[in-house]
Amino acid sequence: MEDKEVTRLGQLVNELASDPAYATGVRKFPRRVSLEDAAMIAAGCCEEPIMIFRPEAARVARWLDLPENAEARAAFRAAYPEWRKRAGDTPAKLSAKYVNDPGSYMEAHIEGWSKRVMCAFNSGGECTIYPVRPITCRGGHALNTSEYCSGAATRPAARAAFVPLDQFIARTRKLLAATHNAARGPKGRVEALCNVVYELLPPRPHVPRDGS
Repeated sequence: MEDKEVTRLGQLVNELASDPAYATGVRKFPRRVSLEDAAMIAAGCCEEPIMIFRPEAARVARWLDLPENAEARAAFRAAYPEWRKRAGDTPAKLSAKYVNDPGSYMEAHIEGWSKRVMCAFNSGGECTIYPVRPITCRGGHALNTSEYCSGAATRPAARAAFVPLDQFIARTRKLLAATHNAARGPKGRVEALCNVVYELLPPRPHVPRDGS
């Protein structure tokens, strides 16, 4: 995706998100959005940079460390090096912009998405941490089967909006941010899910205590 296209889509996303009334239908968006642009905005949620507050990463790491989740833990560890290599400086750039230049955060997010880096928790289209997936992932209400989420599909999964849930998620983000700061995470900064989980996950496979 060319830089001009990234900038244009970023501006469109900012406009669409600028007024909650566009989502509820109370206010009509001033121009028609093409189906091509709509597909670009909605596509590839597992290929977006998943930026979170630290409490969510801690929950994922604790879940992966359970003995019954050894397969998901191993799959993540195997996929992480390639994810980190392909993600490059995108996580650091987004983390800095979230605090220092929030106005251009969405544009940078779309630029990161244009790299089409599959989340290290996606295995063949299936989310390996689905029960504890982050809030930002819970906001993507995909309507199709997982074959559309593997990165190989020619079109993205259809997605739906559910305003009450979206509003609840927005309120939850504030609580997560406060908890993140209280837990002494990088002040006010979002971080890449895969990076933080890898950091928090114990380096060795889980060993039950007291032989249990």
